Amino acid sequence: MTPKRDRSNRHSVTRSAVGYVDQADATRQTYEDLGFRCGLETHQQLKTDKKLFCRCPAGHYQMGRSYDAQLVRHMRPTLSELGEYDGTALMEFKTRKNILYRIKSETACTYDIDDTPPFPMNRDALEIAMEVALLLGTNLVGEIHITRKQYLDGSIPTGFQRTAIVGIEGAIQLAAKRVGIIQLSIEEDSCREVSDIGHDRVYSTDRLGTPLIETVTYPELLTPDEAREAADVIRFVARSTGKVNTGIGAARQDVNVSIAGGTRIEIKGVQHIRWIPALVHNEAFRQKALLKIREDIKQRIGDTGQWTLDWAELEPSTIRVDIPPDEGAAHSRGAQRPVSERRLVAVNLPGFAGILGHFTQPTREFADEISERLKVIACLEQPNMTHSESTSGWVDDKDWEKLAGLLNAGEDDVQLLFWGSAEDLPTAVETIEERCRLAFSGVPNETRKALPDGTTIFERVLPGPNRMYPDTDSAPIPIPEQQVRKVQESLPTPLPEQISRMDAWGIPTDACRYILRRGLFGTLVALIDNLGVPPKQAGSLLGHTVRHVCGARHVDGTRLVEALRHARACGLAVDLFPTIVRKVSA
Repeated sequence: MTPKRDRSNRHSVTRSAVGYVDQADATRQTYEDLGFRCGLETHQQLKTDKKLFCRCPAGHYQMGRSYDAQLVRHMRPTLSELGEYDGTALMEFKTRKNILYRIKSETACTYDIDDTPPFPMNRDALEIAMEVALLLGTNLVGEIHITRKQYLDGSIPTGFQRTAIVGIEGAIQLAAKRVGIIQLSIEEDSCREVSDIGHDRVYSTDRLGTPLIETVTYPELLTPDEAREAADVIRFVARSTGKVNTGIGAARQDVNVSIAGGTRIEIKGVQHIRWIPALVHNEAFRQKALLKIREDIKQRIGDTGQWTLDWAELEPSTIRVDIPPDEGAAHSRGAQRPVSERRLVAVNLPGFAGILGHFTQPTREFADEISERLKVIACLEQPNMTHSESTSGWVDDKDWEKLAGLLNAGEDDVQLLFWGSAEDLPTAVETIEERCRLAFSGVPNETRKALPDGTTIFERVLPGPNRMYPDTDSAPIPIPEQQVRKVQESLPTPLPEQISRMDAWGIPTDACRYILRRGLFGTLVALIDNLGVPPKQAGSLLGHTVRHVCGARHVDGTRLVEALRHARACGLAVDLFPTIVRKVSA
Protein backbone atom coordinates (compact mmCIF):
# COMPACT_ATOMS: atom_id res chain seq x y z
CA MET A 1 0.00 0.00 0.00
CA THR A 2 1.33 3.43 -0.95
CA PRO A 3 1.93 5.56 2.14
CA LYS A 4 -0.20 8.69 2.42
CA ARG A 5 1.88 11.71 1.54
CA ASP A 6 1.92 15.08 3.21
CA ARG A 7 1.04 17.62 0.49
CA SER A 8 0.92 20.65 2.76
CA ASN A 9 4.46 21.80 1.89
CA ARG A 10 3.92 22.60 -1.77
CA HIS A 11 6.24 25.03 -3.56
CA SER A 12 8.87 24.46 -0.87
CA VAL A 13 11.70 25.49 -3.22
CA THR A 14 11.12 29.23 -3.48
CA ARG A 15 13.11 32.02 -5.10
CA SER A 16 15.00 32.63 -1.85
CA ALA A 17 15.93 28.95 -1.60
CA VAL A 18 17.72 29.12 -4.96
CA GLY A 19 19.40 32.44 -4.15
CA TYR A 20 17.32 34.57 -6.52
CA VAL A 21 18.17 38.27 -6.29
CA ASP A 22 15.71 40.90 -7.46
CA GLN A 23 17.04 42.89 -10.38
CA ALA A 24 16.82 46.13 -8.41
CA ASP A 25 19.11 44.67 -5.72
CA ALA A 26 21.64 43.05 -8.07
CA THR A 27 25.14 44.50 -8.40
CA ARG A 28 28.01 43.87 -10.76
CA GLN A 29 29.35 41.44 -8.15
CA THR A 30 26.07 39.50 -8.36
CA TYR A 31 26.64 38.80 -12.04
CA GLU A 32 30.34 38.17 -11.58
CA ASP A 33 29.51 35.49 -9.00
CA LEU A 34 27.10 33.89 -11.48
CA GLY A 35 29.70 33.89 -14.26
CA PHE A 36 27.24 35.90 -16.37
CA ARG A 37 28.03 36.46 -20.05
CA CYS A 38 25.86 37.95 -22.76
CA GLY A 39 26.05 38.67 -26.47
CA LEU A 40 23.65 40.32 -28.92
CA GLU A 41 22.33 39.56 -32.39
CA THR A 42 20.60 42.76 -33.51
CA HIS A 43 18.36 42.64 -36.60
CA GLN A 44 17.43 45.84 -38.41
CA GLN A 45 15.26 46.23 -41.51
CA LEU A 46 16.65 48.47 -44.24
CA LYS A 47 14.59 51.16 -45.93
CA THR A 48 14.50 50.11 -49.59
CA ASP A 49 11.80 50.11 -52.26
CA LYS A 50 12.30 46.46 -53.21
CA LYS A 51 12.99 43.22 -51.36
CA LEU A 52 16.45 41.68 -51.19
CA PHE A 53 16.29 38.89 -53.77
CA CYS A 54 13.17 39.75 -55.80
CA ARG A 55 11.50 42.87 -57.15
CA CYS A 56 8.41 42.84 -54.94
CA PRO A 57 7.82 46.04 -52.93
CA ALA A 58 9.26 46.15 -49.42
CA GLY A 59 7.52 47.69 -46.43
CA HIS A 60 3.93 47.07 -47.59
CA TYR A 61 2.12 45.18 -44.85
CA GLN A 62 -1.24 43.45 -44.94
CA MET A 63 -3.83 45.09 -42.77
CA GLY A 64 -6.42 42.93 -41.04
CA ARG A 65 -6.95 39.36 -42.22
CA SER A 66 -7.24 39.93 -45.98
CA TYR A 67 -5.10 37.80 -48.31
CA ASP A 68 -5.33 36.54 -51.90
CA ALA A 69 -4.10 32.96 -51.51
CA GLN A 70 -3.03 30.44 -48.91
CA LEU A 71 -0.42 27.68 -49.15
CA VAL A 72 -0.02 24.72 -46.80
CA ARG A 73 3.34 23.02 -46.24
CA HIS A 74 4.79 20.41 -43.91
CA MET A 75 8.39 20.40 -42.72
CA ARG A 76 10.25 17.07 -43.04
CA PRO A 77 13.81 16.32 -41.85
CA THR A 78 16.48 15.16 -44.28
CA LEU A 79 19.95 13.74 -43.69
CA SER A 80 22.88 16.09 -44.02
CA GLU A 81 25.94 15.31 -46.13
CA LEU A 82 27.44 13.81 -42.95
CA GLY A 83 24.47 11.48 -42.50
CA GLU A 84 23.07 13.41 -39.52
CA TYR A 85 19.71 14.94 -38.64
CA ASP A 86 19.46 18.44 -37.19
CA GLY A 87 17.89 18.41 -33.70
CA THR A 88 15.61 21.32 -34.52
CA ALA A 89 14.39 19.57 -37.67
CA LEU A 90 13.53 16.46 -35.68
CA MET A 91 11.67 18.51 -33.08
CA GLU A 92 9.66 20.37 -35.71
CA PHE A 93 8.81 17.07 -37.44
CA LYS A 94 7.35 15.73 -34.19
CA THR A 95 4.88 18.59 -34.05
CA ARG A 96 3.09 17.49 -37.24
CA LYS A 97 2.38 21.14 -37.93
CA ASN A 98 0.39 22.46 -40.85
CA ILE A 99 2.35 25.54 -41.95
CA LEU A 100 -0.04 27.95 -43.63
CA TYR A 101 1.19 30.95 -45.63
CA ARG A 102 -1.17 33.82 -46.36
CA ILE A 103 -0.15 35.60 -49.53
CA LYS A 104 -1.04 39.02 -50.86
CA SER A 105 -0.40 39.44 -54.60
CA GLU A 106 1.02 42.92 -54.07
CA THR A 107 3.90 41.74 -51.87
CA ALA A 108 4.73 38.17 -52.98
CA CYS A 109 5.97 36.28 -56.01
CA THR A 110 7.09 32.77 -56.92
CA TYR A 111 10.56 33.42 -55.44
CA ASP A 112 9.04 33.47 -51.96
CA ILE A 113 7.97 29.81 -52.24
CA ASP A 114 11.19 28.66 -53.95
CA ASP A 115 9.58 28.21 -57.37
CA THR A 116 11.87 30.82 -58.96
CA PRO A 117 15.65 31.31 -58.52
CA PRO A 118 16.74 34.46 -56.66
CA PHE A 119 17.13 37.73 -58.50
CA PRO A 120 20.50 39.54 -58.12
CA MET A 121 20.90 41.07 -54.66
CA ASN A 122 19.36 44.51 -54.13
CA ARG A 123 22.42 46.80 -54.48
CA ASP A 124 20.78 49.68 -52.60
CA ALA A 125 20.37 47.38 -49.60
CA LEU A 126 23.97 46.19 -49.93
CA GLU A 127 25.30 49.77 -49.85
CA ILE A 128 23.26 50.57 -46.74
CA ALA A 129 24.69 47.44 -45.10
CA MET A 130 28.20 48.53 -46.07
CA GLU A 131 27.55 51.97 -44.57
CA VAL A 132 26.47 50.54 -41.19
CA ALA A 133 29.36 48.04 -41.28
CA LEU A 134 31.86 50.91 -41.71
CA LEU A 135 30.22 52.93 -38.91
CA LEU A 136 30.67 49.91 -36.63
CA GLY A 137 34.36 49.82 -37.47
CA THR A 138 34.26 46.43 -39.20
CA ASN A 139 36.51 45.40 -42.07
CA LEU A 140 34.50 45.06 -45.27
CA VAL A 141 34.91 41.77 -47.12
CA GLY A 142 36.31 41.92 -50.63
CA GLU A 143 33.61 39.68 -52.05
CA ILE A 144 30.06 38.90 -50.93
CA HIS A 145 29.37 35.16 -50.70
CA ILE A 146 25.70 34.30 -50.28
CA THR A 147 24.93 31.31 -48.08
CA ARG A 148 21.79 29.49 -46.93
CA LYS A 149 20.97 29.41 -43.22
CA GLN A 150 18.45 26.74 -42.20
CA TYR A 151 15.14 28.05 -40.84
CA LEU A 152 13.16 25.03 -39.72
CA ASP A 153 10.16 26.52 -37.91
CA GLY A 154 8.39 27.31 -41.17
CA SER A 155 8.95 31.08 -40.95
CA ILE A 156 10.62 30.94 -44.39
CA PRO A 157 8.81 28.73 -46.95
CA THR A 158 12.05 27.49 -48.54
CA GLY A 159 13.36 26.22 -45.20
CA PHE A 160 16.41 28.48 -45.41
CA GLN A 161 17.35 32.15 -45.32
CA ARG A 162 19.78 33.69 -47.80
CA THR A 163 22.43 35.63 -45.90
CA ALA A 164 25.91 37.05 -46.55
CA ILE A 165 28.69 38.52 -44.38
CA VAL A 166 29.48 42.16 -45.21
CA GLY A 167 31.93 43.18 -42.46
CA ILE A 168 33.95 41.44 -39.73
CA GLU A 169 35.83 42.35 -36.53
CA GLY A 170 34.60 45.76 -35.45
CA ALA A 171 33.80 47.37 -32.10
CA ILE A 172 31.37 49.74 -30.39
CA GLN A 173 32.17 52.10 -27.56
CA LEU A 174 30.07 51.94 -24.39
CA ALA A 175 30.40 54.38 -21.52
CA ALA A 176 33.03 52.28 -19.73
CA LYS A 177 34.33 49.73 -22.25
CA ARG A 178 34.60 48.66 -25.85
CA VAL A 179 32.65 45.64 -27.07
CA GLY A 180 33.76 43.63 -30.06
CA ILE A 181 31.59 43.07 -33.14
CA ILE A 182 32.03 39.63 -34.67
CA GLN A 183 30.30 40.39 -37.95
CA LEU A 184 27.60 42.27 -39.79
CA SER A 185 25.54 40.33 -42.32
CA ILE A 186 22.85 41.21 -44.84
CA GLU A 187 19.92 38.82 -45.12
CA GLU A 188 16.25 38.49 -46.01
CA ASP A 189 13.62 38.85 -43.31
CA SER A 190 11.31 35.96 -42.42
CA CYS A 191 7.51 35.75 -42.43
CA ARG A 192 5.39 37.43 -39.80
CA GLU A 193 3.62 34.96 -37.50
CA VAL A 194 -0.14 35.42 -37.33
CA SER A 195 -1.01 32.57 -34.95
CA ASP A 196 0.24 29.23 -33.62
CA ILE A 197 -2.62 27.15 -32.21
CA GLY A 198 -2.71 23.38 -32.01
CA HIS A 199 -1.30 21.86 -35.19
CA ASP A 200 -1.78 25.01 -37.28
CA ARG A 201 0.89 27.69 -37.54
CA VAL A 202 -0.11 30.64 -39.73
CA TYR A 203 2.26 33.16 -41.33
CA SER A 204 1.80 36.28 -43.42
CA THR A 205 4.37 36.63 -46.21
CA ASP A 206 4.24 40.43 -46.51
CA ARG A 207 7.46 40.90 -44.48
CA LEU A 208 9.26 37.99 -46.13
CA GLY A 209 12.32 39.03 -48.14
CA THR A 210 12.64 42.55 -46.70
CA PRO A 211 16.36 43.48 -46.56
CA LEU A 212 17.76 43.08 -43.06
CA ILE A 213 21.14 43.49 -41.40
CA GLU A 214 22.27 41.39 -38.45
CA THR A 215 24.97 42.70 -36.11
CA VAL A 216 26.57 40.10 -33.83
CA THR A 217 28.63 41.04 -30.78
CA TYR A 218 31.12 38.98 -28.83
CA PRO A 219 29.79 37.66 -25.47
CA GLU A 220 31.55 40.49 -23.65
CA LEU A 221 28.51 42.06 -21.96
CA LEU A 222 28.87 41.25 -18.27
CA THR A 223 25.77 42.88 -16.77
CA PRO A 224 22.17 43.40 -17.97
CA ASP A 225 22.75 47.16 -18.14
CA GLU A 226 25.73 46.66 -20.45
CA ALA A 227 23.53 44.50 -22.69
CA ARG A 228 20.93 47.25 -22.92
CA GLU A 229 23.56 49.93 -23.53
CA ALA A 230 25.15 47.91 -26.34
CA ALA A 231 21.76 47.36 -27.99
CA ASP A 232 21.10 51.11 -27.82
CA VAL A 233 24.46 51.95 -29.39
CA ILE A 234 23.93 49.51 -32.27
CA ARG A 235 20.44 50.92 -32.85
CA PHE A 236 21.70 54.52 -32.76
CA VAL A 237 24.45 53.73 -35.29
CA ALA A 238 22.00 52.13 -37.74
CA ARG A 239 19.47 54.94 -37.39
CA SER A 240 22.08 57.63 -37.86
CA THR A 241 22.11 56.69 -41.56
CA GLY A 242 18.43 57.59 -41.97
CA LYS A 243 18.15 54.50 -44.18
CA VAL A 244 16.52 51.96 -41.86
CA ASN A 245 12.91 51.22 -40.96
CA THR A 246 11.53 52.12 -37.56
CA GLY A 247 8.51 50.93 -35.60
CA ILE A 248 7.38 47.62 -34.07
CA GLY A 249 9.04 44.68 -35.80
CA ALA A 250 11.51 46.78 -37.81
CA ALA A 251 14.28 46.10 -35.29
CA ARG A 252 14.52 42.97 -33.13
CA GLN A 253 17.17 41.70 -30.75
CA ASP A 254 18.16 38.10 -30.06
CA VAL A 255 20.05 37.89 -26.78
CA ASN A 256 22.43 35.06 -25.89
CA VAL A 257 22.91 34.40 -22.16
CA SER A 258 24.96 31.93 -20.14
CA ILE A 259 26.34 31.51 -16.64
CA ALA A 260 29.12 29.34 -15.23
CA GLY A 261 28.03 25.70 -15.45
CA GLY A 262 25.11 26.59 -17.73
CA THR A 263 24.97 26.90 -21.49
CA ARG A 264 24.16 29.43 -24.19
CA ILE A 265 20.44 30.19 -24.28
CA GLU A 266 19.12 32.32 -27.12
CA ILE A 267 16.22 34.63 -26.25
CA LYS A 268 14.49 35.38 -29.55
CA GLY A 269 12.52 38.33 -30.79
CA VAL A 270 13.11 40.95 -28.10
CA GLN A 271 11.03 43.76 -29.61
CA HIS A 272 11.94 46.48 -27.13
CA ILE A 273 15.44 47.20 -25.85
CA ARG A 274 14.00 48.17 -22.47
CA TRP A 275 13.02 44.50 -22.00
CA ILE A 276 16.62 43.28 -22.19
CA PRO A 277 17.82 43.86 -18.58
CA ALA A 278 14.94 41.95 -16.96
CA LEU A 279 15.06 39.15 -19.56
CA VAL A 280 18.78 38.42 -19.19
CA HIS A 281 18.67 38.82 -15.39
CA ASN A 282 15.87 36.28 -15.07
CA GLU A 283 17.49 33.91 -17.57
CA ALA A 284 20.72 33.92 -15.55
CA PHE A 285 18.83 32.91 -12.40
CA ARG A 286 16.70 30.40 -14.33
CA GLN A 287 19.93 28.65 -15.29
CA LYS A 288 21.08 28.80 -11.66
CA ALA A 289 17.78 27.21 -10.58
CA LEU A 290 18.13 24.44 -13.19
CA LEU A 291 21.65 23.69 -11.96
CA LYS A 292 20.29 23.36 -8.42
CA ILE A 293 17.57 21.03 -9.69
CA ARG A 294 20.27 18.89 -11.30
CA GLU A 295 22.15 18.76 -8.01
CA ASP A 296 19.03 17.81 -6.03
CA ILE A 297 17.96 15.08 -8.48
CA LYS A 298 21.38 13.45 -8.66
CA GLN A 299 21.47 13.19 -4.87
CA ARG A 300 18.28 11.14 -4.80
CA ILE A 301 18.52 9.22 -8.11
CA GLY A 302 21.55 6.99 -8.24
CA ASP A 303 21.78 5.79 -11.82
CA THR A 304 20.02 8.40 -13.95
CA GLY A 305 20.73 6.32 -17.05
CA GLN A 306 18.19 3.74 -15.82
CA TRP A 307 15.54 6.33 -14.95
CA THR A 308 12.14 6.02 -16.62
CA LEU A 309 8.65 7.30 -15.99
CA ASP A 310 5.40 5.35 -15.69
CA TRP A 311 2.12 6.41 -17.25
CA ALA A 312 -1.44 5.27 -17.74
CA GLU A 313 -4.38 6.55 -19.72
CA LEU A 314 -7.36 7.08 -17.44
CA GLU A 315 -11.01 6.38 -17.87
CA PRO A 316 -13.03 9.62 -17.50
CA SER A 317 -14.67 8.24 -14.35
CA THR A 318 -11.36 7.50 -12.59
CA ILE A 319 -11.00 10.95 -11.03
CA ARG A 320 -12.65 14.35 -11.16
CA VAL A 321 -10.65 17.03 -12.98
CA ASP A 322 -11.85 20.62 -13.24
CA ILE A 323 -9.92 21.49 -16.41
CA PRO A 324 -10.36 25.07 -17.61
CA PRO A 325 -11.10 25.34 -21.35
CA ASP A 326 -8.13 26.17 -23.57
CA GLU A 327 -8.26 29.57 -25.17
CA GLY A 328 -8.46 29.76 -28.94
CA ALA A 329 -9.51 26.14 -29.56
CA ALA A 330 -12.27 27.34 -31.84
CA HIS A 331 -9.84 29.30 -34.01
CA SER A 332 -7.84 26.37 -35.39
CA ARG A 333 -8.87 23.08 -36.92
CA GLY A 334 -5.78 21.55 -35.31
CA ALA A 335 -6.48 22.81 -31.80
CA GLN A 336 -7.60 20.60 -28.94
CA ARG A 337 -11.05 19.10 -28.72
CA PRO A 338 -13.54 20.22 -26.05
CA VAL A 339 -12.77 19.15 -22.47
CA SER A 340 -15.28 16.31 -22.63
CA GLU A 341 -13.49 14.75 -25.61
CA ARG A 342 -9.91 15.00 -24.32
CA ARG A 343 -8.01 11.94 -23.09
CA LEU A 344 -6.51 12.02 -19.60
CA VAL A 345 -3.06 10.59 -18.90
CA ALA A 346 -1.47 10.21 -15.47
CA VAL A 347 2.32 10.14 -15.25
CA ASN A 348 4.57 9.15 -12.32
CA LEU A 349 8.00 10.79 -12.17
CA PRO A 350 10.27 8.77 -9.83
CA GLY A 351 12.51 10.89 -7.62
CA PHE A 352 10.99 14.21 -8.75
CA ALA A 353 9.20 15.08 -5.49
CA GLY A 354 9.62 18.81 -4.87
CA ILE A 355 10.96 19.42 -8.39
CA LEU A 356 7.83 20.33 -10.38
CA GLY A 357 7.05 23.10 -7.91
CA HIS A 358 10.69 24.26 -7.89
CA PHE A 359 11.14 27.99 -8.64
CA THR A 360 12.82 28.73 -11.98
CA GLN A 361 11.96 32.36 -12.73
CA PRO A 362 9.40 34.88 -11.40
CA THR A 363 5.84 33.45 -11.66
CA ARG A 364 7.21 30.18 -13.09
CA GLU A 365 8.27 26.76 -11.82
CA PHE A 366 9.88 23.68 -13.30
CA ALA A 367 6.45 22.29 -14.26
CA ASP A 368 6.18 25.19 -16.71
CA GLU A 369 9.30 23.91 -18.49
CA ILE A 370 7.34 20.73 -19.23
CA SER A 371 4.04 22.45 -20.04
CA GLU A 372 5.72 24.79 -22.53
CA ARG A 373 7.24 21.87 -24.43
CA LEU A 374 3.90 20.09 -24.46
CA LYS A 375 2.46 23.17 -26.13
CA VAL A 376 5.24 23.54 -28.70
CA ILE A 377 6.13 19.91 -29.50
CA ALA A 378 2.96 17.92 -28.74
CA CYS A 379 0.68 20.83 -29.74
CA LEU A 380 -1.36 20.64 -26.53
CA GLU A 381 -2.77 24.10 -25.99
CA GLN A 382 -2.32 25.50 -22.49
CA PRO A 383 -3.49 24.81 -19.87
CA ASN A 384 -2.43 21.27 -20.73
CA MET A 385 -1.32 19.73 -17.41
CA THR A 386 -1.32 19.89 -13.65
CA HIS A 387 0.68 18.07 -10.99
CA SER A 388 0.46 16.87 -7.42
CA GLU A 389 2.54 19.80 -6.08
CA SER A 390 0.34 22.39 -7.77
CA THR A 391 -2.00 24.74 -5.92
CA SER A 392 -4.37 25.06 -8.88
CA GLY A 393 -7.07 22.95 -7.22
CA TRP A 394 -8.04 21.25 -10.50
CA VAL A 395 -7.55 17.85 -8.80
CA ASP A 396 -8.22 17.30 -5.08
CA ASP A 397 -5.79 15.55 -2.71
CA LYS A 398 -7.82 12.35 -2.49
CA ASP A 399 -7.66 11.88 -6.25
CA TRP A 400 -3.92 12.56 -6.25
CA GLU A 401 -3.52 9.81 -3.65
CA LYS A 402 -5.63 7.57 -5.85
CA LEU A 403 -3.38 8.25 -8.86
CA ALA A 404 -0.26 7.65 -6.77
CA GLY A 405 -1.59 4.24 -5.81
CA LEU A 406 -2.60 3.44 -9.39
CA LEU A 407 0.96 4.19 -10.55
CA ASN A 408 2.67 2.44 -7.59
CA ALA A 409 4.37 5.71 -6.65
CA GLY A 410 6.98 6.01 -3.94
CA GLU A 411 7.55 8.79 -1.40
CA ASP A 412 10.10 10.56 -3.60
CA ASP A 413 7.84 10.48 -6.65
CA VAL A 414 5.52 13.13 -8.04
CA GLN A 415 2.49 12.70 -10.28
CA LEU A 416 1.59 14.69 -13.34
CA LEU A 417 -1.72 14.74 -15.20
CA PHE A 418 -2.06 15.98 -18.77
CA TRP A 419 -4.81 15.94 -21.38
CA GLY A 420 -5.10 16.03 -25.15
CA SER A 421 -6.31 14.24 -28.25
CA ALA A 422 -5.47 10.55 -28.69
CA GLU A 423 -3.08 11.08 -31.60
CA ASP A 424 -0.98 13.55 -29.54
CA LEU A 425 -0.56 11.39 -26.43
CA PRO A 426 2.55 9.38 -27.53
CA THR A 427 4.41 12.58 -28.47
CA ALA A 428 3.37 14.18 -25.18
CA VAL A 429 4.67 11.29 -23.04
CA GLU A 430 7.93 11.29 -25.01
CA THR A 431 8.23 15.07 -24.53
CA ILE A 432 7.72 14.82 -20.76
CA GLU A 433 10.32 12.07 -20.42
CA GLU A 434 12.80 13.96 -22.60
CA ARG A 435 12.51 17.18 -20.56
CA CYS A 436 12.89 15.28 -17.27
CA ARG A 437 16.00 13.52 -18.57
CA LEU A 438 17.43 16.87 -19.64
CA ALA A 439 17.12 17.96 -16.00
CA PHE A 440 19.87 15.47 -15.15
CA SER A 441 22.27 17.55 -17.27
CA GLY A 442 21.23 20.96 -15.97
CA VAL A 443 20.49 23.57 -18.63
CA PRO A 444 19.35 22.25 -22.03
CA ASN A 445 20.32 24.01 -25.24
CA GLU A 446 17.23 25.80 -26.48
CA THR A 447 15.78 28.95 -27.96
CA ARG A 448 13.33 30.82 -25.74
CA LYS A 449 10.71 33.44 -26.53
CA ALA A 450 10.79 36.81 -24.76
CA LEU A 451 7.70 37.93 -22.81
CA PRO A 452 6.97 41.55 -21.80
CA ASP A 453 7.12 40.71 -18.07
CA GLY A 454 10.82 39.79 -18.30
CA THR A 455 10.33 36.02 -18.31
CA THR A 456 10.80 33.58 -21.18
CA ILE A 457 9.11 30.44 -22.50
CA PHE A 458 10.40 27.52 -24.55
CA GLU A 459 10.33 28.14 -28.31
CA ARG A 460 12.41 25.37 -29.88
CA VAL A 461 15.59 23.31 -29.60
CA LEU A 462 18.68 25.40 -30.37
CA PRO A 463 19.76 24.77 -33.99
CA GLY A 464 22.98 22.88 -34.56
CA PRO A 465 26.22 24.71 -35.43
CA ASN A 466 26.31 23.39 -39.01
CA ARG A 467 23.20 25.14 -40.33
CA MET A 468 24.86 27.21 -43.07
CA TYR A 469 25.99 26.12 -46.50
CA PRO A 470 26.78 27.86 -49.84
CA ASP A 471 23.92 29.08 -52.02
CA THR A 472 24.60 27.56 -55.42
CA ASP A 473 21.96 29.81 -57.04
CA SER A 474 23.89 33.02 -56.33
CA ALA A 475 27.23 34.08 -57.74
CA PRO A 476 29.78 35.92 -55.55
CA ILE A 477 29.55 39.73 -55.64
CA PRO A 478 32.90 41.57 -55.75
CA ILE A 479 33.13 44.84 -53.80
CA PRO A 480 35.34 47.22 -55.83
CA GLU A 481 37.37 49.93 -54.12
CA GLN A 482 35.46 52.74 -55.84
CA GLN A 483 32.21 51.44 -54.32
CA VAL A 484 33.79 51.40 -50.86
CA ARG A 485 35.06 54.98 -51.34
CA LYS A 486 31.58 56.09 -52.49
CA VAL A 487 30.03 54.71 -49.31
CA GLN A 488 32.79 56.18 -47.12
CA GLU A 489 32.21 59.67 -48.56
CA SER A 490 28.52 59.60 -47.60
CA LEU A 491 28.94 58.38 -44.02
CA PRO A 492 27.10 60.38 -41.33
CA THR A 493 28.89 61.81 -38.31
CA PRO A 494 30.18 58.90 -36.17
CA LEU A 495 28.08 58.20 -33.09
CA PRO A 496 30.78 59.08 -30.48
CA GLU A 497 31.21 62.46 -32.15
CA GLN A 498 27.45 63.04 -32.20
CA ILE A 499 27.26 62.36 -28.47
CA SER A 500 30.32 64.54 -27.75
CA ARG A 501 28.94 67.49 -29.71
CA MET A 502 25.50 67.34 -28.10
CA ASP A 503 27.14 67.16 -24.69
CA ALA A 504 29.22 70.26 -25.52
CA TRP A 505 26.06 72.06 -26.67
CA GLY A 506 24.42 71.36 -23.31
CA ILE A 507 21.48 69.43 -24.74
CA PRO A 508 19.56 67.52 -22.02
CA THR A 509 20.21 63.78 -21.77
CA ASP A 510 16.62 62.77 -22.50
CA ALA A 511 16.57 64.97 -25.61
CA CYS A 512 19.89 63.45 -26.76
CA ARG A 513 18.48 59.93 -26.48
CA TYR A 514 15.40 60.85 -28.51
CA ILE A 515 17.50 62.52 -31.22
CA LEU A 516 19.75 59.45 -31.47
CA ARG A 517 16.84 57.01 -31.36
CA ARG A 518 15.06 58.84 -34.22
CA GLY A 519 18.22 59.50 -36.25
CA LEU A 520 17.70 63.28 -36.04
CA PHE A 521 21.28 64.44 -35.48
CA GLY A 522 21.52 65.69 -39.09
CA THR A 523 18.30 67.63 -38.53
CA LEU A 524 19.77 69.11 -35.35
CA VAL A 525 22.91 70.26 -37.19
CA ALA A 526 20.78 71.79 -39.96
CA LEU A 527 18.76 73.78 -37.42
CA ILE A 528 21.94 75.07 -35.78
CA ASP A 529 24.17 75.67 -38.82
CA ASN A 530 21.63 76.62 -41.50
CA LEU A 531 18.84 78.32 -39.54
CA GLY A 532 20.87 79.78 -36.68
CA VAL A 533 18.80 78.21 -33.93
CA PRO A 534 20.78 78.20 -30.65
CA PRO A 535 22.02 74.61 -30.00
CA LYS A 536 20.25 74.12 -26.68
CA GLN A 537 16.98 75.45 -28.11
CA ALA A 538 17.34 73.27 -31.22
CA GLY A 539 17.93 70.21 -29.02
CA SER A 540 14.87 70.98 -26.91
CA LEU A 541 12.81 71.57 -30.05
CA LEU A 542 13.62 68.09 -31.38
CA GLY A 543 14.03 66.18 -28.12
CA HIS A 544 11.04 67.65 -26.29
CA THR A 545 8.57 69.35 -28.64
CA VAL A 546 8.85 66.89 -31.52
CA ARG A 547 8.84 63.93 -29.11
CA HIS A 548 5.69 65.24 -27.43
CA VAL A 549 3.92 65.85 -30.75
CA CYS A 550 5.05 62.79 -32.72
CA GLY A 551 5.56 60.18 -30.02
CA ALA A 552 6.53 56.92 -31.70
CA ARG A 553 5.53 58.11 -35.19
CA HIS A 554 8.12 58.65 -37.92
CA VAL A 555 9.69 62.11 -37.96
CA ASP A 556 10.52 63.58 -41.38
CA GLY A 557 13.54 65.72 -40.49
CA THR A 558 13.94 67.14 -44.00
CA ARG A 559 10.32 68.33 -44.13
CA LEU A 560 10.64 69.81 -40.67
CA VAL A 561 13.76 71.82 -41.57
CA GLU A 562 12.19 73.10 -44.79
CA ALA A 563 9.09 74.26 -42.92
CA LEU A 564 11.20 76.11 -40.36
CA ARG A 565 13.41 77.56 -43.11
CA HIS A 566 10.29 78.95 -44.80
CA ALA A 567 9.10 80.36 -41.47
CA ARG A 568 12.45 82.09 -40.94
CA ALA A 569 12.31 83.53 -44.48
CA CYS A 570 8.88 84.96 -43.66
CA GLY A 571 10.36 86.72 -40.67
CA LEU A 572 8.83 84.53 -37.96
CA ALA A 573 10.70 84.46 -34.65
CA VAL A 574 12.44 81.32 -33.37
CA ASP A 575 10.05 81.37 -30.41
CA LEU A 576 7.23 80.40 -32.79
CA PHE A 577 9.03 77.26 -34.05
CA PRO A 578 7.34 74.90 -31.51
CA THR A 579 3.93 76.00 -32.86
CA ILE A 580 5.11 75.38 -36.42
CA VAL A 581 6.39 71.91 -35.43
CA ARG A 582 2.94 71.03 -34.13
CA LYS A 583 1.32 72.17 -37.36
CA VAL A 584 3.82 70.34 -39.60
CA SER A 585 3.57 67.12 -37.59
CA ALA A 586 -0.23 67.09 -37.29
